Amino acid sequence: MAKLKPGDRVLIAVAALAAAGALVWFAVTTLAPAPAQDTLMVVCQTREGFYRADPLNTEVTYTVETSEGTNDVAISGGKVDVVRADCDNQVCVEHDPIASAGEQIVCLPHGMVVEVVEDEADAAQLM
Repeated sequence: MAKLKPGDRVLIAVAALAAAGALVWFAVTTLAPAPAQDTLMVVCQTREGFYRADPLNTEVTYTVETSEGTNDVAISGGKVDVVRADCDNQVCVEHDPIASAGEQIVCLPHGMVVEVVEDEADAAQLM
């Protein structure tokens, strides 16, 4: 068996440190506690600005009216969904319902964005 050279030892040490760093990063990002479901907020914005905000744990359906058209947004069962839109492409309607902080549904033709944020403080920043 061949002896390890000093450069080989350095390479092994760097690889071990990189692997340890990746493991720590994975643990921090994956195992961090998720925000409580009862603090999540749904924020709706249009090209004109803030439209409304609601807790994700409510049961409500509302119509977003913009100068380009209308969208019906439903919050139910801890998820938010665009259930109807009068735009041509229907991408927002075909999008799966969202329920996690940072997820969005966008209707480009109407200039509308529905986003789930972690709490009221995050929602207030978007107002």
